Amino acid sequence: MPKHEEALVLKTERSGESFLKLYVLTAESGIFLCMKRISKKTNTSTTPDLFDTAVILLETSQQGTMRFVKEYQLRQRRDVIGQNYRSLRSASRLSQLLVTNASHMPESEWLFTLTERAFDAFAAGKAPDVVLLKSLYLLLKDEGYPVRESWWPTLRADLRETAKRLLSKPTPAHIDKAEQKTCESIEQDLTQWMRHRTDLIIPD
Repeated sequence: MPKHEEALVLKTERSGESFLKLYVLTAESGIFLCMKRISKKTNTSTTPDLFDTAVILLETSQQGTMRFVKEYQLRQRRDVIGQNYRSLRSASRLSQLLVTNASHMPESEWLFTLTERAFDAFAAGKAPDVVLLKSLYLLLKDEGYPVRESWWPTLRADLRETAKRLLSKPTPAHIDKAEQKTCESIEQDLTQWMRHRTDLIIPD
């Protein structure tokens, strides 16, 4: 019996003239691909958008295992993320990492909660570089990667104090240019460590 699931939209792309490919994350089923027919009626609340939270009802095709979205009930739209370049870039990087590594990601409420909190922070205008850094760090930590034991000691000493503060304090709404550059350097360092010390695929 099909059941409703709360979903986060991680990626959307057109498939022909009639369908949207949706990569979604749910607490029950993890990250997966499904299809939604594009309605001819111009109802924006039933047309999925990137970073949405929605309640979906899925049905499986008779011919195979592809899942189709039968119902799409919008809970929260975060189109405001797209109005800020840095927020859009950072949120898209997080989403792409999750989609690319779907098979490595746990089917857990924790992953759903982490991603939803990140999307909420991007939408609320929190400093996007910090939101991305914290999200990556928490994701690695929860997945059991030795991020504290292996990455932290290799981080340059002049970056460590800022990293400690950014990771442990609530995310600020704004950071100055100098701190933004430092945050970028920390995130790039962590991304390089991910490339060499984890089995995750890191999108360009």
